[in-house]
Amino acid sequence: MKKRLLLLFICIPFLSFAHGFDELEIGIVAKGVKLSGTLTMPAHAKDTIPLVIIIAGSGPTDRDCNGQGFKSDAYKKMATQFALNGIATYRYDKRGIGKSAVENMKEEDINFEVMIADAKAVISQFEKDPRFSKITIAGHSEGSLVGMMAVTENQKYISIAGSGFLISAILKEQLKDKLGTMKIAAFAKIDSLQKGKTVANDLRGLESLFRPSVQPFIKSWMALNPTSEIKKLKCPILIVNGTHDLQVNEKNAVALNGANPNSKLVLVPNMNHLLTEIESDKAEDNYASYQKPELPISKKMMDEMILFVLN
Repeated sequence: MKKRLLLLFICIPFLSFAHGFDELEIGIVAKGVKLSGTLTMPAHAKDTIPLVIIIAGSGPTDRDCNGQGFKSDAYKKMATQFALNGIATYRYDKRGIGKSAVENMKEEDINFEVMIADAKAVISQFEKDPRFSKITIAGHSEGSLVGMMAVTENQKYISIAGSGFLISAILKEQLKDKLGTMKIAAFAKIDSLQKGKTVANDLRGLESLFRPSVQPFIKSWMALNPTSEIKKLKCPILIVNGTHDLQVNEKNAVALNGANPNSKLVLVPNMNHLLTEIESDKAEDNYASYQKPELPISKKMMDEMILFVLN
């Protein structure tokens, strides 16, 4: 009886059929933590349908693709477009984020292994669900690598704006023109973290990057090479990146595609990191769109993903 009551509490519809889809709050237990997410179902679905599990990007990004310094609703809009094409989605708040907040959780408790285990728990839950004919894992940004590590050969995989290189190399690329005289010292610390070593947090202005509480996460992330990992995948693969992505440029997608010849590469003209197409070449215009959830996500991207999921 207790289990039945729990299901009643975590599967509560909150959107009407009039919108062409239903949304339900679904909680999934992963290593003692309940991950909270949204299952979006096409209205009046009768036969089994495909399901896409959306894994969010870097930092405290929630299930809708909103976080510190940006509000885009990109995953929410993605779920709507999938649903209107007969595809269900599940998107969830990562451990410690949004409604998946964990009491007394410390930053050092989170590493890449934990995030991968959480994704696998979500996938496992839906693998047992008879409503779904096929599961596709779609990871955005940091979620690309999480999804890459969690997907199985019986599923499909989509990398959206995912890194194709070691995070240590990406950090150096992002910092190389901003460090001045600290460049040599900062790069030495990044190299030490890459080797799994703990480093002192003694560079003024870089305290947030090298803070002790985040080092376990960074080291676990640095241990994974995306091009090495994607080589191992035997499932269908779609790699998507925008040409106006200021955070993960298209050479990352090209590297991933080159590492697995069975993958399909789609470079979306003018699409930025939050999946909106921006005509302007100015960085300030690009970043300004991060605060405009009313902007649509790329139709080109959605068309490619819908075809990939359905075929």
